[in-house]
Amino acid sequence: MEHQKPVIPGQPAKRGKTSNEQIKSMVAGDFESEEQKKIRNFIEQLRNLDVSFYAFRRDNFLKSPYSLVLPLPDQIVRNPVEGIDLGKVKHFSHDKMIQITSDFSENNYIRKSTFGRLFRGKIDEGSGMPPREVIVKRWDFLIPFNPTYGNYPVYYARQLEILLNPHVASHPRMAKLIGYCCDKMFALVFDVNLNLTVKDLIPRDNFTWSPRMKVARQVAETLRFFHGKQIALCNFTAPSISVDEDYNIQLFEFDRAANLASDNFPVLKTIVGGAYNYYSPEYLTSVLEFRREWFFTSDVYAFGLLLLELTLAKCAVEERPVNFVEWAKIAFAKNERYDRFKMTIAVPQLLIFDLAMKCVQEDPKMRPHMDEIVMELDKLSQFKTENRGLLG
Repeated sequence: MEHQKPVIPGQPAKRGKTSNEQIKSMVAGDFESEEQKKIRNFIEQLRNLDVSFYAFRRDNFLKSPYSLVLPLPDQIVRNPVEGIDLGKVKHFSHDKMIQITSDFSENNYIRKSTFGRLFRGKIDEGSGMPPREVIVKRWDFLIPFNPTYGNYPVYYARQLEILLNPHVASHPRMAKLIGYCCDKMFALVFDVNLNLTVKDLIPRDNFTWSPRMKVARQVAETLRFFHGKQIALCNFTAPSISVDEDYNIQLFEFDRAANLASDNFPVLKTIVGGAYNYYSPEYLTSVLEFRREWFFTSDVYAFGLLLLELTLAKCAVEERPVNFVEWAKIAFAKNERYDRFKMTIAVPQLLIFDLAMKCVQEDPKMRPHMDEIVMELDKLSQFKTENRGLLG
């Protein structure tokens, strides 16, 4: 197989498929069936929705403590689109979402997400079966209004598009989407039991070297998979990666992922959510120049930061406004935090740190491709420390 080059700013344009052709390739192939055409047209409707139908609903105002504006009457703010089942992914009504989450109660609240909040929920399976535990991701339109709200329909449609891709849906590291809601709100329903995130685990003493590197390997393989499908995750960070009791990761927090990139064009032209310290230098430069461009190599930079976090047991978001990369160099040189893993710095650890530093180089042309990163991690798994293999 021909090695795919990373996306590099400034290279000559090589246009591939048109946007419409790429949309078709993302959701179940060529749209030969009537059902597939119906799904494609529906997602396009979502993408072009007027966000004011959602932003000016009464319940948004009632839950917003800073509102000085009266909401429009509910009979005026009518739902602009009727939800449909998208294959096996069911559409849940607004009333059903209220039932699943106990009206998005504080008891079911988990944490904030990029564009809203995460809630636990339960779906009644009937016939004496125990309820199914789910995670609901809701987009918020709270007061004061955020300029980002205007792009919510695009981000929402894009995430549905990606999650409906059969290759993505069947990936073992992807949380299973079982439902969505566009009735008076934007929400996604996942069949996943959210326990901990990588951010929760990074500072813990019992999160030893072997599971840390297991997480790193799984994240790297997942990024390689997405890049192979011309998808950049854009805002994946330690808080956005869920981990189960066996340290297997699951992703469902990638609200700004872009799936319409060609090989040499930036995949996104908008503000990327997430922590400042995860932004690559070229993305920050593009923001200052009002271009706001995210490249596949920007994903590689974010992975390098995650690898540094796992290696040094410190979260990048806790070091703001300190330059985390520079802090990591000093911390590694001082052998900080390695007593947690009960080992001395040896060749394998130096190589892991060296790999992370390659990923966070300022020049994106010098960063490795995700294929190369996965191969390097596999190679390093052959090294042995005093008590265990480097990657378990």
